Amino acid sequence: MSTAEDLAFSISEEGRGIHILLWDDQEDLVHALIILYASLKKRVTPLLVSSGNQDLRRLKTLMESRISTAFPKEQHDNRGDTFWMLFIQQANSREIGPRMNGWRKPLAEAPGSLLLIRHADFDTFQRHAPDLVSFVGPRIYSASNMLSIFSDKTYQNMDVDLFDPLPAILRHLPGEQPGKEGILEWIEAYAPTGRETSV
Repeated sequence: MSTAEDLAFSISEEGRGIHILLWDDQEDLVHALIILYASLKKRVTPLLVSSGNQDLRRLKTLMESRISTAFPKEQHDNRGDTFWMLFIQQANSREIGPRMNGWRKPLAEAPGSLLLIRHADFDTFQRHAPDLVSFVGPRIYSASNMLSIFSDKTYQNMDVDLFDPLPAILRHLPGEQPGKEGILEWIEAYAPTGRETSV
């Protein structure tokens, strides 16, 4: 079994590439995201990916921001500042998969990307984005069986308030978001030994 800190370490060490985080229950997903965000040393851009025209335009704009030919040479150094978290909306894998398959290169450009996919949709996504998934290889994690273990350093950076626009994105995903009280209870239950919860 892995932890969200293991995922953060892999993302930080590689500095580029594509990782996948599968999830079943939204509460498990939120717990993983809180730890991941607290332990990543990168700026993060979350984006909901669906087959809607507006979302597809946003996704296309995001992809173009990592394609060097779309920018003057003096701007190239700024393209890799933000790590992408792309939330694949349930039942959209059939339409989204082929597009994502074709954008493997910008997804993998530094500092990389994390695709968040409902476990029940992963087989469909895999069928429609075979090159991308084979490129990901072993970088596939599951929020459903991640251990709730985190270091003291991560603990000090944890926050019960999800950073924007995560709450809005999660409302488009199946399941119910845990409330602040439930998140705080979870953090208290798993806080490093000898620490009092301060978040």
